[in-house]
Amino acid sequence: MLAVTTMSKDSIKNMELQTFLAANLTGDFKVVDVDGFDGPLNLIRIKSTMDKPIVISFDGTYGHEYLKANSSIDLNVQLCSRGLNKKSLFRDKTKVYVRAWGNLPKGGILIVSGFYQE
Repeated sequence: MLAVTTMSKDSIKNMELQTFLAANLTGDFKVVDVDGFDGPLNLIRIKSTMDKPIVISFDGTYGHEYLKANSSIDLNVQLCSRGLNKKSLFRDKTKVYVRAWGNLPKGGILIVSGFYQE
């Protein structure tokens, strides 16, 4: 019997935009997308239009990124690749969590976008 192997394509696919309203923010972490990523992402862009700083988490327990009001961050995990596979990805079904940093924002939205290799 032949073993079937799948190879990554030399193209990327974008994930569906995920959003979170400032009105739903609290001092505790809230999940942005309960289903997590549709695939193993290699780039994530997180943009906040909120008028106060926020904290981003990838496990819902610990803060991993701090975002100032009205700012964004690009997380290119390919920069961490090494070894033979030259690939570094966020795991499939990884979730993004958000919480307020200090005072709750009065308005704005959090937008998460990303790309994964097909």
